[in-house]
Amino acid sequence: MKTSDLMEATKRAEHEYRRAVWSAEEGILPGKTSFDKVARQYLASAEAAASTNASKLSKVVADRAVLERYMIPFFGKSTITSINAPKLHDYLNWRRTYWTAGPGSQETHIIYERQGKKLHRPARHIEATLSTLRREAVTMRSVFKHAVRLGHIKPSEVPKVELVAEQRNKRPSFNDAEIEKLFAVAEKRIIEAFGSQQRRNSKLAPSVWTDSTAFESRVRYERMVLYCFISIALATGMRPTELFNLDWGHVVGFKEERGKPLSVQRIRLLAYGKGRKPQQLVPNVEAFQSFCNLWDAFVTVHKREPKMTEAVFVNAAGERAQSFKKSLNALLDAAGLKEDVFGRPRSAYSFRHTYATRQLRKGTDVYTLAVNMRTSVKMIEMYYSDVVPDDFAKQLEGSYE
Repeated sequence: MKTSDLMEATKRAEHEYRRAVWSAEEGILPGKTSFDKVARQYLASAEAAASTNASKLSKVVADRAVLERYMIPFFGKSTITSINAPKLHDYLNWRRTYWTAGPGSQETHIIYERQGKKLHRPARHIEATLSTLRREAVTMRSVFKHAVRLGHIKPSEVPKVELVAEQRNKRPSFNDAEIEKLFAVAEKRIIEAFGSQQRRNSKLAPSVWTDSTAFESRVRYERMVLYCFISIALATGMRPTELFNLDWGHVVGFKEERGKPLSVQRIRLLAYGKGRKPQQLVPNVEAFQSFCNLWDAFVTVHKREPKMTEAVFVNAAGERAQSFKKSLNALLDAAGLKEDVFGRPRSAYSFRHTYATRQLRKGTDVYTLAVNMRTSVKMIEMYYSDVVPDDFAKQLEGSYE
């Protein structure tokens, strides 16, 4: 009891004993609480926080999926203090092969819930990538941090998840000729979906978007929305998640700028994706016309203007779009651009990579680009270090003169 006084020692011992009894009754005796109990306590705490902050909800959903499928079944009733570096190493090996040689190898479908409905998708029997393991390690750290807050362990007892750095490859993007071809095929597919009068037009005029006969078909409308999605993605560098989270209220200054001459129209966007707070970005001026097209299309279909709380990208039913994967793959296949020259598959993320490449070649400095893309200078340098601005070529090459 750290005292030579017998009466004081007895008093302190009784206090410590009462505290230990209370901790045991509450299930928080240091070192004795199981991983699964702490994990569920963490989820309950995270859900309570998300009830007052909607931006945290997506992380709670992702954490619950990872904990319930992988971590809780593996660690189970193991005490929080017994999970050390060797046990974490065993878990990572088990998790890496979960879908190929582990419990998931026998599953054919994954059942999940969206908007109160139970859905299923085919299970992919592939090994977990290092980036996936890194993302899930954040969830594990959150559980251990919660254990520290509850007094189960000390900060120094939180185990470290060691993951070897992966080889960084250039991200699949598009060059200028491929972008031109992609837009040409996209325009052709839209025109093919119009009536004979519109099909005679070789180019899409602005009036086509507001023609009331142009939106009788869901296919016609959603091909147009995809066209605008690609245009805005290329002009902003936004992540797909940020684009799908984009509401009209996040397009700052849109209504005010519409009435101004084209040469002076300027807007700012609020990106909601990674992180808890919205981050402002500056779009290229080419994005403005695509927002106008989407606004006019919504008015034509729904006979009213969008509310500021409604999504920018909606389907023909007026519901927030969740993914354009199927329609984008169809467009990429039609254009022969599904893969880059190295055989790497392209996706909606490829437009973000194309934006970064274009900006660097235009001479935008790395720091400015990193701020506008809501990422780090390190990530820009890691993925796009091979991009050399053409304007600097002579300076880098030198000459014999």
